[in-house]
Amino acid sequence: MVQRKIGNVYTTISVSWVDKEEFRKFAKFVRKTKTGDVFESDSILFKRMLELFKSSNKVESEEPRKTYPRKISSQEHGQQG
Repeated sequence: MVQRKIGNVYTTISVSWVDKEEFRKFAKFVRKTKTGDVFESDSILFKRMLELFKSSNKVESEEPRKTYPRKISSQEHGQQG
């Protein structure tokens, strides 16, 4: 399982500004306000993109994968047995 802080619902994903600007081009119009047009949030846009990605790609693992391996501390190593 990917680690997260207890109680956190959202995470931050780091992307380049160039990719972010390209990504935002796909945001759909939501409504007009006094100050201007409102478009989909990054969160909603990412969810829409993920659903499309999942429908056209095979899952390689049922468990989420960590980005980087974690070094096991000596205390944890002793607990593993």
